[in-house]
Amino acid sequence: MKLQNLVWGVLLAGLTGCSMQKMAGDAVIEYTHDVAIPYLMAQGDLESACQMGQAMGPLVSSFSRVELEPEQIGIATQMASGMCAEMNQREAELERGRALYENRTAAAQDATIREKQAHRVAALRMIAAYDNAMATYGDMSARCPKFDNTTDELLSLLGLASGALALLHDFNSEKSVEISLDVPVQIEKSASCFDDARWWGMPTALRASLWLSIPGAGPEGVDPLQAMEEAARTGDKQGVLLARAMLVMMAGTVGRHDVLCRALEEIPSRDSLDADYAMLNAYAMGLMTHQADLAWTKERGYRAPFLRPSCPVASQTSMDADKVEDLLDGLFEDETSEAPVEDVPATDAEAATEQP
Repeated sequence: MKLQNLVWGVLLAGLTGCSMQKMAGDAVIEYTHDVAIPYLMAQGDLESACQMGQAMGPLVSSFSRVELEPEQIGIATQMASGMCAEMNQREAELERGRALYENRTAAAQDATIREKQAHRVAALRMIAAYDNAMATYGDMSARCPKFDNTTDELLSLLGLASGALALLHDFNSEKSVEISLDVPVQIEKSASCFDDARWWGMPTALRASLWLSIPGAGPEGVDPLQAMEEAARTGDKQGVLLARAMLVMMAGTVGRHDVLCRALEEIPSRDSLDADYAMLNAYAMGLMTHQADLAWTKERGYRAPFLRPSCPVASQTSMDADKVEDLLDGLFEDETSEAPVEDVPATDAEAATEQP
């Protein structure tokens, strides 16, 4: 029966002028859109998602050679593969922080180079996701599209978020990708097509992140960080932490340690998060944990406590290597020194001889 179906499929493809590659491509793209993406959104394994993006991205994109349009799926696969580059970048950045803490100059320089290389790869992949969104839905800064379903609307919003992240990565790679200066303007205008109440405060968070990055870009009288804090609270109520993660990341970028620490303290409990978007929450927690890790590494030389992204408590000051060594030496000296003689009650004879 299976052989018969295959034969009919080949005959049908020949009669209609369709190639087997095109039929296979249609099936893969449809399956990825309707099943794979919603499934992945409900999974919290970020590393698996990024590896899927790296593996499936080239395959899906290759169907453009058989006259298909895989750009829509390319939004998700390119963004996911960009997450892998971000993971490499974070580890290099933390290694640089540890090397600086320990005064290892050569190691710090090497980590800095690896960090910039990873920033570049992340920028290339993230801007590809943004470009795919523009190819699929058009220039949203000129006209807000009408979406057929929730998945399409989500993909377009994630495409904008990828563009904003690409700008940050490009800046940190010495602008090696040379992303057009038109992109931030397009993202800022396009974000207004989305409703904060429906999409976890992300539209405002995206726009405010660009207001912070480009002096004078925001509306007069609006504090971008305050706008992001309000957006983060909106996302918290809906159980998706992307807006809070944007707040934490941008506060760290502009050196607002007070805002960063407060935003970390206000992370809601895991029980309150939307299980349907576990992947996005895992990504958001990764962004926030990295900022916490940077703060701890700078102060203590190691990461933030496990599963507790926070800022180091100010009263618990860090101890440098010399102080640690002095403390250990003192402990060893105490162990080897002669124990003090305890005072014991004098006997009657001793007491008599001691009296004048």
